[in-house]
Amino acid sequence: MVQVGEAPHQRKQLPRFGELQTSRTMIHPSIPQPTPTGVDQDGSSLLSPYTFVVCADSQIGMTSGNREWETELEYSRQAIAYINNLQPRPLFCCMCGDLVDMEQSFFAEDGFTRQECDKIQDQQNTDFKKTWSALHEDIAMVCLCGNHDVGNRPTEGSIARFKNAFGDDYLAFWVHNTSYHIVLNTNLFMDPSAAQDLYDAQLTWLEDRLDYARRNQAQHIFVFGHHPWFLYHDDEEPEDLTGVNPYPVEWEGTGLGGGKTDGYPEKVFMIPKSRRIAVMKLFEEFGVTAAFSGHFHQNLISLSSFGMPMIVTSSLSLVYNSTGKPKGTEPNTRGVRIVEVGDTAGAFAHHFVSLT
Repeated sequence: MVQVGEAPHQRKQLPRFGELQTSRTMIHPSIPQPTPTGVDQDGSSLLSPYTFVVCADSQIGMTSGNREWETELEYSRQAIAYINNLQPRPLFCCMCGDLVDMEQSFFAEDGFTRQECDKIQDQQNTDFKKTWSALHEDIAMVCLCGNHDVGNRPTEGSIARFKNAFGDDYLAFWVHNTSYHIVLNTNLFMDPSAAQDLYDAQLTWLEDRLDYARRNQAQHIFVFGHHPWFLYHDDEEPEDLTGVNPYPVEWEGTGLGGGKTDGYPEKVFMIPKSRRIAVMKLFEEFGVTAAFSGHFHQNLISLSSFGMPMIVTSSLSLVYNSTGKPKGTEPNTRGVRIVEVGDTAGAFAHHFVSLT
């Protein structure tokens, strides 16, 4: 806010995007971080309720195959208007990946040159940031990378493009020195084959951060990523998933979606078991409170074998409706998820708000 007697042009702009996601943490006055010496344990850090918002798959350009993206930008504007009016004001909003739709490994063989793909992605990144800069300045904006940001088989180069636009691809931050939030680049867990060193480094960092959170008596540990670790149970194999996500009605008659199948099979949406198992063991060992993701383009809430909620949030672009999903209590529409963290260890509640 502009202070009394302060001219509007003197107002200091709060950090956004690359300025916010830096040094593997968050730099924003709404969520001040501990000193480098560690979390203060002198009794001044008490559990205090707070709210945050989870969004997913703004994926601007998706409806038209990247011929236009005003459609998805308008969906984002609706979400921003809703979030800005929330009381109490959320401390942060996390966009769980697929910020934009254009990524050259998807579209370079679909009527675009690689140079055109990169140019369109750059413009979409710019338009995303311009649009989401309307989020209230007191709400920190966390941006994860999804497969449409860095590719299904991410490389050092594709991840560097994301980092140049939005800052660190994985990071962690405290809220009130009592709740710890870990943001991951789950694309590397889906397929690390083109960036094995980056995958190894992130996995080592993740275990270190979980251990750090426990040593510093974190009362909640929330993990955010683009891909669900699992859809229905943490031991599932691809053959267990028989559902299909039919192509959205918005694509009828456009040729989008490939046309070779009836839709996207469920088995392509969750992290492979070979890399999931080690992470689930870490989540159980260190007491992760909940994991949040997008990617599935529909709401889904499941529990791990050790009781951790896997909370998948529907998109701010096109919505899918899997034939294999049990009927849920949340609407299958565009919208945002409101998360309310309580004042006792591990306590939190969440609900989805439809924006259609």
